[in-house]
Amino acid sequence: MEQDLDALVRRVDEDRWLASRFAPEDARRRLVVLYALNYEIAHAVESVRTPALGDIRLAWWREALGEIHEGGPARSHPVLQRYALALQQTPFPLHRVEALIAARARDLEPAPFASAAQREVYLDATAGNVMRLALAACGADAGAHEDLVREAALAWGGAGLLRAEPAWRARGRRMLAAEGETLMALSDRARAAHNALRAMGKPPAHIFPALGYVTLAPAYLKALERDRRDAPLLMRQAKLIAAAATGRL
Repeated sequence: MEQDLDALVRRVDEDRWLASRFAPEDARRRLVVLYALNYEIAHAVESVRTPALGDIRLAWWREALGEIHEGGPARSHPVLQRYALALQQTPFPLHRVEALIAARARDLEPAPFASAAQREVYLDATAGNVMRLALAACGADAGAHEDLVREAALAWGGAGLLRAEPAWRARGRRMLAAEGETLMALSDRARAAHNALRAMGKPPAHIFPALGYVTLAPAYLKALERDRRDAPLLMRQAKLIAAAATGRL
């Protein structure tokens, strides 16, 4: 089961998987479980045809995770079973998990974000809460790194939205705010967030596996400027190794 989840995360969330390789074995297992859970929650709404069905699937995950946190047995799903084991080692805050699920419900709404500020709230609740949970997986206090997480979520989440823009458009949705925002403005905001993140200096080495992939955000933004959605694997690996060595995101 553990190998299956690791293979799943490597396939669907390669950058987070790569950064998790820098963690000690126990923390790495917990990170993989969290990233598999994040994928399943996102996939629950991406794979449905109607908002009503998406709401049902999100409710299932919310209830199943709540049961685990209340001490009940995990339902028959490999991610839930591994999450239950990880929870015995790390007290993941349930309210962070619930906030992540609630934010994913926004993906079911056809209307664009009312403002750029509203989209930033969404990015903090999705990408940001994944980071907060990952910090807990690495034994760190997420509250002590809140400023770091906030900018990291805007940088990584913004780049992610831009990469996903064709898929959103194909589903008849817009990620841009209704106030006439451009894709370039979103790119500039993501880049500014990454610059603010770097200006904070070097984060503690033990939290790198939880956030290290954010160092790849500028590479993706540059690739998008050249009309590409992906950056070469070898380049991403090299950038992560350099970031880990220097301690700079």
